[in-house]
Amino acid sequence: MSWTEEDDRKTSEKAELSSERKADENQKGIAQGTDSKKTEEVASHVEMYGLLKDVLLESVVEKRRGRRWKIFFRFVGLFLIVGIFVGWNAADVVEDTSLSNESVAIIPMQGTIGAGLDIDADEYSQLIDEAYSDHSTKAVVIKMNSPGGSPVHSGILHNLLMQKRQENSEIPLIVVVSDMAASGGYYIASAANEIYADKASLVGSIGVVSLGFDASGLLKNIGVERRLFTAGEDKAFLDPFSSMSSSSAQKWQAVLNSTHKQFIDAVKEGRAGKLDQNTDLFTGMVFTGEQAVNFGLIDGLDYLGHMLSTRFSNLTPVYYEPHEEPWKEVAKELGVSFASQVFTMFSLR
Repeated sequence: MSWTEEDDRKTSEKAELSSERKADENQKGIAQGTDSKKTEEVASHVEMYGLLKDVLLESVVEKRRGRRWKIFFRFVGLFLIVGIFVGWNAADVVEDTSLSNESVAIIPMQGTIGAGLDIDADEYSQLIDEAYSDHSTKAVVIKMNSPGGSPVHSGILHNLLMQKRQENSEIPLIVVVSDMAASGGYYIASAANEIYADKASLVGSIGVVSLGFDASGLLKNIGVERRLFTAGEDKAFLDPFSSMSSSSAQKWQAVLNSTHKQFIDAVKEGRAGKLDQNTDLFTGMVFTGEQAVNFGLIDGLDYLGHMLSTRFSNLTPVYYEPHEEPWKEVAKELGVSFASQVFTMFSLR
C-alpha cells in the first residue's frame, strides 16, 4: 500500500476535526456546569428575596393592624370621655326636669368652715339661693356636721339663712345634726326654724378661741437674741418669740369678746324664746343632743332619713351640693388612694 500526500492531508484534517469536536464538547460541558451553578444561585437568591418579601409584607400588615387598634382604642377612649360628660350633664338635666313635683331641698354641710375649705360661704350662698329660687321647693333641710371654723363665713351663712327664713316664712328651714354642730357649725344652725340631732350628737360650743404659745424664754435659755422691727406697737403681738404686753393682751381679748358677743346675739335671735334662761349656755361648753333638748339649743331628737320618710314623705328630695368637675373628683380619689397606700406602707415598717 502506498501513501500519498493527499492521504496525509486528509488524515491531518480528520485529526484536527476530532480534536476540535472534543474541545467543543468540553466547552459545552463546562458551560453547562457553569449555567447549572448560576441557575442554582439565582434560585437561592429568588427564594431569599421571596422570604424577605414575605417578612416585610407581614411586618407592614402587623403595623397596619397595630395602627388600626390604636385608632380604635383612641376612638373608644374619646367616646368614653364624651359619654361621661354627656351623662353628667344629662343627670343635671334629669334632676332639673324632675323638679316639676314639690320638693324638699337638702343642703349637706360637712367639714370645716372657711374660705377654700369644706364649707365656703361663697359656694354655699349660691346653693341656698338656688334652693329658695326653685318654685317647687316646699322645705329646706340642712344636714349639718361641722366642728366650726371661720366666724366670718359662719356669720355670712347665718345672716343669709335668717334673711331667707324671714322672706319665705311659708318654707320651713330645718337643720338636722349628725355628729356635731359645734362652734361655727351651731352658729349657722341657729338660723333655722327648727334644729334636730341625735341624742349623742355634740351641740353648742358657743365661744371663741385663739391659740398660741410664748417661747421667748426658750430663746434666752439657748443664748439667742430675737431681733424684730415693727411700725406700730401691737403689730407683732402674736409673735410666739416675743413676750406679749398687758396692753396687747387686753386689746386682743376685746376682739375675742366682740366676736363672742356677735355669736351670742345670733343664737339668741335664731332661738328666740326657746333657750333655757337658767343655764349659762355661752361659756363655750359643748352638750350632747339629749342635753341640748333640755337647754333649748335644739327642738328634738331625729335624723334625716326618718324625717324624709315621715314628715316630708310627699316631697321629692333634691340635693344641693357644691359642683366639682369630674376629673377633679377622680384626681382627688386617686390622691387619697395613693396617700393611703403610702401611709400604710410606712406604718407597716
